[in-house]
Amino acid sequence: MPEKYRFLWDYYYYLFFAVYSSIDPCSNYTVLDDPWRANSSRLSSSYKCDSDLTSSSWYRLFINNMSAHIPDTCVAQYSCGTAAPLWIRGGHPTVEDGVVTRDVCGHWHNYCCFFWSFPIKVKACPGNYYVYELVRPTFCYSAYCAGNYIHTNSLFYLCDC
Repeated sequence: MPEKYRFLWDYYYYLFFAVYSSIDPCSNYTVLDDPWRANSSRLSSSYKCDSDLTSSSWYRLFINNMSAHIPDTCVAQYSCGTAAPLWIRGGHPTVEDGVVTRDVCGHWHNYCCFFWSFPIKVKACPGNYYVYELVRPTFCYSAYCAGNYIHTNSLFYLCDC
């Protein structure tokens, strides 16, 4: 590369990696607002699948416009609008933890983590919500579950809404 273009290359390389890679997922996410994801949702004839998720994209969950999160305890098989609901092991982070990695499990055949676990990234955001860098499940019918929570005086209460 000619030396006169080296400066431009270095500049664009810096912009891409220093600016683009530092975009905060708390302000750059895709909304998933699907009432069928609620852990109280039970479908009997048509199970959902998250095969259309874009890998390496950040998502924020809602149920009927209420902020929600992926449960961090096992959820019942055939709940959350799918046959094998997905949940995370290891709990949710605090804002101070930054981005953390958690394993995803799928409940199937009465075993809470029947499918091999796979990692996703999770971040707690100011404003009391979470964003997730979701991975497309390899098994259909499986989908990420969502539990509602209600924010009251800096505490979260689960709501089986």
